[in-house]
Amino acid sequence: MIRRSSRAALLLAVAGLAAGCAGYAPAPVRLEALPRRIEAARLDERPAGAPWTSANLLAAALSRNPAVAEAAAKYRTARAAAKAARIAPSITLTLTTEYAKDPSASSNWLYGAGPDIPLDVGARRGTRITSADLTAVQALYNYGEALWTVRTTLRRAIVERQAADAELVLARQWTELRRRRAERLDRRVAAGEDERALALAAHGDFNAAARRVSEALGHHATADTALAQVLGVSPAAVHDLVIMPDAAAPDLADLSARRQAAPLNRLDVLKVVIDYDLAENALRLEVAKQYPEIRLGPGYTWERGLTKLPFNLSLVLPSTDLNRAAIGQAEAKRAEVGRSLEAIQASVLGAVNQAQAALLTARASEAQVGDKDLPTAQRLAAAAARSAQAGETDKVDVLQADAAAIETRLALGDARKASALAVVDLEDGLRASFAPAETAVLDQSLKTLGATP
Repeated sequence: MIRRSSRAALLLAVAGLAAGCAGYAPAPVRLEALPRRIEAARLDERPAGAPWTSANLLAAALSRNPAVAEAAAKYRTARAAAKAARIAPSITLTLTTEYAKDPSASSNWLYGAGPDIPLDVGARRGTRITSADLTAVQALYNYGEALWTVRTTLRRAIVERQAADAELVLARQWTELRRRRAERLDRRVAAGEDERALALAAHGDFNAAARRVSEALGHHATADTALAQVLGVSPAAVHDLVIMPDAAAPDLADLSARRQAAPLNRLDVLKVVIDYDLAENALRLEVAKQYPEIRLGPGYTWERGLTKLPFNLSLVLPSTDLNRAAIGQAEAKRAEVGRSLEAIQASVLGAVNQAQAALLTARASEAQVGDKDLPTAQRLAAAAARSAQAGETDKVDVLQADAAAIETRLALGDARKASALAVVDLEDGLRASFAPAETAVLDQSLKTLGATP
């Protein structure tokens, strides 16, 4: 009777465990899914032809970019691992049976069950949970870095696209002026009024201007490709994209506080801080392993009509050196990560200083072209026009002066592009956008994922 009831209880326990098990649902990979999705994707957050701000584009990029989705998935995995870390280790259950023929016994069988229960308490449990939580925080920082990488890539693409748009307009005007001048000089050479060398030089200028148009078209196509990649759409989806002009350039006088905060608040610095905390936690665990790990083993035995309740206490002893070698290794790792933290902070400061110096240089060049060279070229063009009206010079000189003014405007566009890219580099060094609307988009994305249960 006892044997039957024991079997029934065991079967009920097994059935209960099986009923609570999760099922498996296959999820095969479909390699064609992403390419098809990118080809079909459209920037439909705004009406067709409506201008986009950098913040609008950033929000669209964060919602579509595969790298951002990957970082978010890794954070969710880390959060799931942190939840799993709070579950106590599995209990080992050993079932035994034995047959011995004994005429004097009421039964010839022995049945037994003995669990092995590790005591999940103290430093071992605490360090496991803390390490999992720290890894989840680090995954959130990785997600923030992915957001920032998308933002920086997008910002560079916007600068390149806007510069290419302006360059293409000026390059075509420049090419047209060079063409008209070369044609006039050809007619004058044919009439015997000028030497052939002047016409050849003019054609060389025209060819250079035509090459600038080809380069501008290439810059525009490259910028479109970069925009499409970061936005998670095809290049055709961004071909007619209208992007609003940038806000005013940042004031470098306000950089002191941001520069001081960069080596303290940048997410890649905080990731190394997490590495240090993990190393500290690993050292705490190795110290705890100097002491035996306790396992409890209550049991049940039905032996030939007798019920027994044995109890075992197991100790997992430390290594022969009382874990000193492992402790030394953990201490060395902690010191190593401490040096890594100092190294990345020094790298951050260097990057900010270099970006600031590059921006100052770019602004000086922009000021030289915009405040001195361009006004001079415009005055010379105006003077040539007046001389032509007065009959002192002909149209060839006017075309040359106008082309020189356009060429100076192209140089100014190059200088402005260099300044804008230097601002992006400075923002990247600070890990802070000078556009409040972009900062709000980034913060909201980080907060939304951080609130994931």
